[in-house]
Amino acid sequence: MDIYIEFVTNHSLLFVALLIVIILLLQTVFSDVTRKYKQVSPPEAIGLINRDDAVVIDTRNKSEFNNGHISDAILIPLPDIKDSSDKLNKYGGRPLLFYCKTGMRADEACKILSKQGFTNVFAISGGIQAWQDANMPLVKK
Repeated sequence: MDIYIEFVTNHSLLFVALLIVIILLLQTVFSDVTRKYKQVSPPEAIGLINRDDAVVIDTRNKSEFNNGHISDAILIPLPDIKDSSDKLNKYGGRPLLFYCKTGMRADEACKILSKQGFTNVFAISGGIQAWQDANMPLVKK
């Protein structure tokens, strides 16, 4: 036990860094377990679209959307998500599949809608970049 105390006192910055890394790791694991929506890969997203008739929603801005988007995607930028529950309710129980550039905005949209009571919500992990990396097609305007 004395060796641990000696290490901590001699290397306090390393010990603090270790604690921070452990806390961040636990926070990530806890967040993944308690998430109310599911992250899916591009091939899983294709399955949702083809098998379950998922509604594809792009959370990027209009210029990003016009540069290339998933076929039949609906543009609802992240700032507009909170006020879009009526618009999304019209799709009934169909899965709602969100994406953005890297997945960050889509995750935020899924969190917002999960808090509003939506249960059949998905985000494409890695966003449109992962979609393109998987050689999936885009529609360009």
